[in-house]
Amino acid sequence: MEERWDFDSWAESYDEDVMSDGWIHSDYERVLRLVAERAKGVVVDVGCGTGNILRFLRCERYIGVEPSEGMRKAFREKWGFEPIDGHFLEIPLPEGSADTVVSTYAFHHVPDEEKGEAIREMLRVLRPGGILIIADVMFESEDEKRRIGEEDGILEEVLEEYFATLDHLGAIFERLGVYWEAERVNRYVWVVAVEKHSNLLTPDHNP
Repeated sequence: MEERWDFDSWAESYDEDVMSDGWIHSDYERVLRLVAERAKGVVVDVGCGTGNILRFLRCERYIGVEPSEGMRKAFREKWGFEPIDGHFLEIPLPEGSADTVVSTYAFHHVPDEEKGEAIREMLRVLRPGGILIIADVMFESEDEKRRIGEEDGILEEVLEEYFATLDHLGAIFERLGVYWEAERVNRYVWVVAVEKHSNLLTPDHNP
């Protein structure tokens, strides 16, 4: 997976930054609560950062997955244990090992051409009947992404990240044959929930 961000250095100020009033993290704690409320059983948190969702999560077991050594260190200092080293395209867990897979404010670091593969990998570690929950800045379409970016004077920021569109995600989910729903939290943030009904996924070679 492409690395464009210095997450190790960001770890030092990450908690302060996500609590700022910036548009990307608007309603940050509310979004974490919405995701935590739906999570159950064994929860795998991909791109867990410093583990802020743990403040709201009540589950049987939590497993964080984080590629940045700096973020894993900050997580360990805050919670007393460390996430495992992995990322969206390579989650070092057996198939069907989680009841819930979550990802908050991290999926926009996955390039568009790798989003299908990332979703398949997250679904792989889910048990049948499990749920995948992705909360992040998203837009309904590429046209809406550009329109909102222009209207709010943040077009450059919007285009320099890999913010998903529901059009693109919907096409991926349709090929995989999974049920999904999306809830809009505010102007920028959506929560997408995907249900896994079996271990059989439709081959997806063109995400």
